Amino acid sequence: MVKQLRFTRVLSLVPLLYLLFTLAPAHALDCGRPANLAEHTVCSSPQLTWLDGIYNDSFHDKLLEDPSLANELVKPWMKGIKGCTNNRCLRDSYLGHIARLYAIDRVADLSGVWWNTTTPQGNSGRIQISNQNASGFRMNATVKGGIYRSEFNGEVSFYSGIGFTDKIILGGDCAIIVVPLTDGQLRVSSDSLRSCSLLLPGDMSIDGIYTRSASDPRPPATLLTLGILPDSATDNAFRQLVGSDYQKYVDTATDFDYDEELDNIGATVVAMWFKGMANSRAAIIMTTPQGQIWAMRAEPAAGGKGVLLKYSTTERNTAKMPKTLSAWQARFIKPPH
Repeated sequence: MVKQLRFTRVLSLVPLLYLLFTLAPAHALDCGRPANLAEHTVCSSPQLTWLDGIYNDSFHDKLLEDPSLANELVKPWMKGIKGCTNNRCLRDSYLGHIARLYAIDRVADLSGVWWNTTTPQGNSGRIQISNQNASGFRMNATVKGGIYRSEFNGEVSFYSGIGFTDKIILGGDCAIIVVPLTDGQLRVSSDSLRSCSLLLPGDMSIDGIYTRSASDPRPPATLLTLGILPDSATDNAFRQLVGSDYQKYVDTATDFDYDEELDNIGATVVAMWFKGMANSRAAIIMTTPQGQIWAMRAEPAAGGKGVLLKYSTTERNTAKMPKTLSAWQARFIKPPH
């Protein structure tokens, strides 16, 4: 029975794999060897190349969701693209076919405040949409990440129910797409690696899934939900150990990563920092499966005079600091002159 189930599963994948490799439009565009005038025009335009990537990503998502729509969707796309000979026609064609992929058949009411629910802890995205009419709306967006903050303000035009703009105030050619989803949310995509990069320092991003809400709907983050601590027991033990400093650790972790463990005791080490202030606002947590915890947090001293370090541990001998934490601590201690 097991062999039969496995064989059936393999067979069920065959049509999907066939569609992925034969119908997916991504194979058609090779900017090293454009096949026609339309492809040459797309490859010569950074914005159109970006739109091509947006379309192909959306197509593959839809293909995985409902393979039976592949033929119905890809044929009009190929016909529409090949029939264009200028940038505006190609842009409109891409946006129109992206709308079809998302089954957008009308202009939805998007007025209100929207929050990015997919951005990491310590980062946020807020979009206010106002003055909507049949042709578009006004967008006032704020993106934050650590000490970084950026504004995206401008007029957005509707194309087949999709919002599109490359007229961000002081944004150069920064291009953004706002796609209303069938579940009532918005998918926002930007050319963040090229035309929008100057507006997004510190690895910030305006991209993501947005929910309409008067305030940020994301639940408060914890060191457990962030993945910094491995389980509830360790999270609870850490709360008891550091007390009111717990929230300061969470607030510091706008970015974090695993660090090297120098003590060879099988511990997990996570270093975290506040974006833009890694040299003065940071923390490190070291835990073992046996329940041992060592932690240290750095914050700017009063008046900007140096850095304060606060050390916490479950061990009785607080004077014996692990090599891992000693090495991390040394980054913040200036050698005597």
